[in-house]
Amino acid sequence: MSQDWKSQQIQEAEAALERALANVEQVLARADEMNRELPEAQLSQEQIERIEQRVREGQAPEAVVELQRRIDEGELSWQDVLEGRASHDETVRAAFAAGVPTMRQAKEMIDEGHEIDEIIAHDPNRPPTE
Repeated sequence: MSQDWKSQQIQEAEAALERALANVEQVLARADEMNRELPEAQLSQEQIERIEQRVREGQAPEAVVELQRRIDEGELSWQDVLEGRASHDETVRAAFAAGVPTMRQAKEMIDEGHEIDEIIAHDPNRPPTE
């Protein structure tokens, strides 16, 4: 079928749409690539329990305390957080937004075999102990 009936404006809009779709495909491909490059974050149940204990003892930023409250209420789980299923959640974003460099440091320390207490002690976002 001939496309002679399309005005210049329609042809330009179609071309713009095709460019936008191509850009979306490139962005999605890059996001997939970046996702594959991220290290897996896995904590044992014992490590999770120790983190929860520290949070409940007041040794975490307020945003993490709020996240733990929601986990305790069953709205989320640490596995949801660690596996990215809760990445859309504002509480999760708030808890981790300022802590990405610290999380990388913690992951490196976990990989090196450091104990959770030592990792938490090195957290620059941790409130001072009395």
